[in-house]
Amino acid sequence: MVYPRIFLWSCAAMLAGTAAASMVSISRFLFCALAAAAVFLFLAGIAARGHKIAIAGIFLACAMLGFWRFDAVWQKTVDNDLIKSSGQTAEIIGIVAADPVSSDAGQQIILRLEGKEGKILALARRYPEYQYGDKIKFTAKLEEPQPFSGFDYKNYLAKDGIYLMARYPETELVSADNGNPIYSGLLWIKHQLKQGIGQSLPAPHNSLLIAILLGDQSGLSGCSAKETSTDPDCAKLKEKLNISGLRHLSAVSGAHVAIMAQVIVPALIALGWWRQKALWATIVFVWLFVLMIGLPASAVRAAIMGSLAMLAQIIGRPGDTLRIVVIAAAAMVLQNPLILRFDIGFQLSFLAVLGMIIFARPIERKLFIIPEKPAFLRQSLAVAIAAQVFTLPLIVYNFGYVSSYGLFANVLAEPLVPFITIYGFVLAILGAISPVPGWILFFPIWMALSYLLVITNLFSQLPGAKVNFEINFFWLALSYAILAVIAHRAKEREKLAFLQ
Repeated sequence: MVYPRIFLWSCAAMLAGTAAASMVSISRFLFCALAAAAVFLFLAGIAARGHKIAIAGIFLACAMLGFWRFDAVWQKTVDNDLIKSSGQTAEIIGIVAADPVSSDAGQQIILRLEGKEGKILALARRYPEYQYGDKIKFTAKLEEPQPFSGFDYKNYLAKDGIYLMARYPETELVSADNGNPIYSGLLWIKHQLKQGIGQSLPAPHNSLLIAILLGDQSGLSGCSAKETSTDPDCAKLKEKLNISGLRHLSAVSGAHVAIMAQVIVPALIALGWWRQKALWATIVFVWLFVLMIGLPASAVRAAIMGSLAMLAQIIGRPGDTLRIVVIAAAAMVLQNPLILRFDIGFQLSFLAVLGMIIFARPIERKLFIIPEKPAFLRQSLAVAIAAQVFTLPLIVYNFGYVSSYGLFANVLAEPLVPFITIYGFVLAILGAISPVPGWILFFPIWMALSYLLVITNLFSQLPGAKVNFEINFFWLALSYAILAVIAHRAKEREKLAFLQ
């Protein structure tokens, strides 16, 4: 086994150890025994020149590293000074650590406390509005987040270092501009783009475009509170996107970045660019995109994976794409092991990119009914289908339903995503500078978004559009085992086709 493969499987062993630690706990004695066994196997293999034995020791050591790393971080979520304040009424002074999320119900504000490890999520009233870097003060009863509808909300927040909540306290602004100036500037750009879109398009088109471009889903409501009270069928746009299988368009994920990459590269090549230059330009575009939306964690992870996949093609090692993505995932999990178990965004990003790498080309060859030109049409559909196939079991496991017409909705919607993304950014930038250009140029993207809304409404209202379907962990594991076998066979077929 060559060294690159040893390193790849070592990363996989570390991921497996982290996953095991998230599901079972072992005694300190057993952990030390396994760690000692790893050292013994490695040394014995070196002494006896038994490479397989030494490699087995390396893999076991990496698995134990993942196990130890998860346990070390997990202990911080169950035993720290902040959690000891649960159930107590306390005066809190903290700095807003992220862009607050606003809705009709109020604001979700993440506060970083001075002198304490960990953060607090404050559910505050809609006004006064706060922003990143504000130092605020309030007195409230602190409580641990509680699960709801089977969702482990406590650990979902804990992965980001958020351990306690405060509900609707009376807040007071102490001072402003206490955050990182660079990050503040990025958020300012995001807000300007959001304002430009809002001035250029009517609702709900503006809310849908803001969600697609910026990952901000706070405005995804297709009806007002008054309309909802008088018409029970007036569902939120967010729910319609879920039912129609198009929700991923409004979330910055691995699929989002993969689709952009698979569309922009062929488009630039069609314009006469060399492939390497097109790949570099796409990497730059992806990171500008992530910077402009304020560097949310899900988008950063997706950009890292997508950029590494494209970098493998630039250096002439496209066969190493899968290896690079696995190594990138291992590095991110080593930095924050809780994301492997409790961050579904990370899981979906990773699986979507895997689906793109493994299944996109075989699926593209099967789409013979789609015209070969323009090339990005067939490629974007193949990427969308591949991402859906690889993420569907996890979606069913976590959310308990299947979108019956999701594949058909994506086939109709995906060809417009590149246009909406590129033209939408142009419109947002011009609208942020002055509303006049936005008013002049809004019609093409208004038509595209109208088409997307029609598809969303149609496929969310068809009979049987949403089928409740739950699976347990056994069926989830079995589903991905079957996908792994299919992926292996697909890879072997590609090798045979190359040799013929």
